[in-house]
Amino acid sequence: MADVTPPTAASKDSIQQLKYLFESFGDNLTALAGGGQAGATPIASEIARFTTVATAGDSAMLPLATPGLTIMLINHGSKPMQVYGNNQATGDTIDDQAAASGVSQMVNSVVIYVCTTPGRWYANGLGTGFAGSFETMSYTDGLTAHAGGGQNLAPIINTMMSRFTTVATAGDSTTLPVGVPGMNIVVINASATSMNVFPDTGSTINALTANTAFALAAGKTATFVTTLAGAWHTIPLVP
Repeated sequence: MADVTPPTAASKDSIQQLKYLFESFGDNLTALAGGGQAGATPIASEIARFTTVATAGDSAMLPLATPGLTIMLINHGSKPMQVYGNNQATGDTIDDQAAASGVSQMVNSVVIYVCTTPGRWYANGLGTGFAGSFETMSYTDGLTAHAGGGQNLAPIINTMMSRFTTVATAGDSTTLPVGVPGMNIVVINASATSMNVFPDTGSTINALTANTAFALAAGKTATFVTTLAGAWHTIPLVP
């Protein structure tokens, strides 16, 4: 009869580890300085943590979108990072955005990118991040409203919170993104001048007619919400 040696404490720990699934990882990665899809830092592991994002828009590129593939991307740098689908062949998309546009992943965030059909990534966690036990939202600070106002040329808001510090003339403007039910966009006018917030083309804000701006007074903050595409509503202004 074979001699059976009881497992040692060390071997028990090793057996315990078998309960966990270990995935490939890359750590202390650097996003491509200057950004862009061409030359973006390639992600070559299932989990990747970027610790150097020196300038907003510095970039990384996902591997080819292959059904069944899941990538977890951590932005632990100091600026938002632009993430692109792979640019081989026709170019992979993320959340149905144009392949050459990519998506912005905010500072201190963990986003899971999954693929179920060739060429298409979908992301879970964009727009939110972490600060200890607190959840954070994507933001842009120090924005300038479009001089001369109007809807067509006004910069489109692309983060959950946007703070405008420069409104040179009353009526200088910005535009909300294309409304998708469930969106919640905060716009802060930190200037001393009233600014105009336009809906996306063809949409309304409150009871205003389509494509009509909402006047956001100096020093005020408004939250724009939508439960129906084409119809934005505001939560009462503060303060």
